[in-house]
Amino acid sequence: MRDGSSDDQSTAVTDVTGERRMPIQDSATGDTAVRLIQISDVHYRDAPGTHGFVQHDPDAGLAATLEGAADALASADVLVASGDLADTGEPGAYRRLGDVLQGLPVPVYCLPGNHDSHDAYTAGLPRTGVHLEPAVRIGSWLLLMVDTNALGREHVGDGVYRDLDDRMTRADGPELSAPEAARIREILAGSDAEHALLFLHQPPLAEICPNLDPSGRLGALLRDFPRIRAISGGHLHGSLEGEFAGVPVFVAPSTTYSIDYDGRRFDGPGYRTFTLHPDGRVESAAHTVPGPITDAMRARPAPRFLTELMMGLVTVEEMRALTDEQFEERFGEPRPVRGA
Repeated sequence: MRDGSSDDQSTAVTDVTGERRMPIQDSATGDTAVRLIQISDVHYRDAPGTHGFVQHDPDAGLAATLEGAADALASADVLVASGDLADTGEPGAYRRLGDVLQGLPVPVYCLPGNHDSHDAYTAGLPRTGVHLEPAVRIGSWLLLMVDTNALGREHVGDGVYRDLDDRMTRADGPELSAPEAARIREILAGSDAEHALLFLHQPPLAEICPNLDPSGRLGALLRDFPRIRAISGGHLHGSLEGEFAGVPVFVAPSTTYSIDYDGRRFDGPGYRTFTLHPDGRVESAAHTVPGPITDAMRARPAPRFLTELMMGLVTVEEMRALTDEQFEERFGEPRPVRGA
């Protein structure tokens, strides 16, 4: 179990089979399926309030999401929180979020995103019921929490990482460090679970990462361990699906605000549910929480620069290089915030 120390590169695998509640039965085999919930991109701060040009309230969004997911939580085996758990990596944000997650009726497993500060994350989140272990075994399924932030962090040895100052923009796509890839391989090789599901922050979707190499470390994992049935991420603040190297890829919406990429408008907070069957089938659905937050968000068009940024069509560096006049010509709208 995690104690908040810097040694978060453990290969420990937790087995929570004994903690399961209200298991469902697979209609074809009669065996028990696994239910889980994924939340992502919580972007908590060290104090409540609205933030950013979107004027989103992370506290209100998370509260609405957890209320909307109450029925799913009552029958779930586990909840996974897939990164960007704090907005700017403030230590107080992790302490506040840990208190909220500790009150949930299911074990919570966390992984970091490009907004997360490694030291503050590992020190502030772990507590009873809130885990940073890299894997959990439930029945015939192995769930792995994978750190894909190698582009934004420097590994200095012995499980210790140093955040780069520009990690939020550098770690925009999924990249495994050599130690992280080795750790995940060791866990997979040492487990007799029939099926595996990878959770990470930045999803490997060709639409947003056109230069992603399927022969890289992530692709090699999928090739060498065909029992990996699916991948799920966050990062994009949207309910998306696709595939990478022939493996299904899911994306969870954000609990703060999401983006309807087809309609090019903001959307409300949400979560994703999974049913993992004993035969390896994966069923998943994204859920947007109804209510005043969602109504207000849906009334607003999403800025073109934001949708293109999230889809990988433009980089932060490219936008910053534009003058205000060039920005407006490129995106058809004024620059909303200084430095965007």
